[in-house]
Amino acid sequence: MFRTDIPTSPFVAGLLLAVLLSWMPVAQGQHDPDLPIRIEADRASLDDQRGVSIYRGNVTITQGDTVITGDEVTVHAPQRQLQRMVSEGRLATLTTRDESNREVRAEARRMEFFPDGPRVVLTGEARVWQGDDEFRGSSIVYNLEAATLEASTGDTGRVEAIFAPRDRSRSRPEDGDTP
Repeated sequence: MFRTDIPTSPFVAGLLLAVLLSWMPVAQGQHDPDLPIRIEADRASLDDQRGVSIYRGNVTITQGDTVITGDEVTVHAPQRQLQRMVSEGRLATLTTRDESNREVRAEARRMEFFPDGPRVVLTGEARVWQGDDEFRGSSIVYNLEAATLEASTGDTGRVEAIFAPRDRSRSRPEDGDTP
């Protein structure tokens, strides 16, 4: 049995609504720039005067649901304000979720992450997967917040887009319905 005699007030209702709204971006898996950035690597060097740090060997960068990996990552953060991160070496990878909670994956020879926007610039064998769809080009700019991308010529001289078929059972008319 559910209790229906729980006292409620506008304050309690407002507090509950505020808590629920504060958890919405986390539940939807969106990029949250207010979360801390965690960097793990085999080695690191830091030049605090220039605001540059370099991480080498099995680098993993995590912020909420967003994960970037690479061989070597250079972090540009003058006055300890993150401006960009550049991952190079073997294929750098990114994994995150869009506002529809679809998994988004990306890989390229070079990946630049810009937190304002936030956007990722992929160059060299660039590929982005949104759910089951795939995009390829020599350069791709992907906006994490808007879930938009711009691609330029691929290795074949053309940009490639591969769209997976959607579940047709949801769009089929029911028996007796007219199409």
